[in-house]
Amino acid sequence: MKFCDTMKCPQCGTENVDHAGFCGKCGRDLRDETSSEQPDQQQVVYEQVPPKKLIRCSDDQMVGGVCSGLARYGNMDVSLVRLLTVLSFLLTGSATFWAYIIMWIVVPDEPCGPPPK
Repeated sequence: MKFCDTMKCPQCGTENVDHAGFCGKCGRDLRDETSSEQPDQQQVVYEQVPPKKLIRCSDDQMVGGVCSGLARYGNMDVSLVRLLTVLSFLLTGSATFWAYIIMWIVVPDEPCGPPPK
């Protein structure tokens, strides 16, 4: 049973998967050979997404904007994060308080704009 097509490298003769860009042994660029053999295949282009950045939201802040920044970073509801912060403060006391203060100092403050949908 054959699961995927293979392609031989013209330089070293190593068999590589059909959609490989480079030979696994010698490193030769195989994309030129595949494009000339299979012109009907479309090339997949991935959109480059900027990395997530933890910030404090100056637009949506109750105290320091830490909860709204954490909610935006974790793609969560701001009210839920605020509720969890208050519950955590009631259960742990000063640990949550100091964590909030440290994040208030360390995490940069930026305008966030409207929340993502």
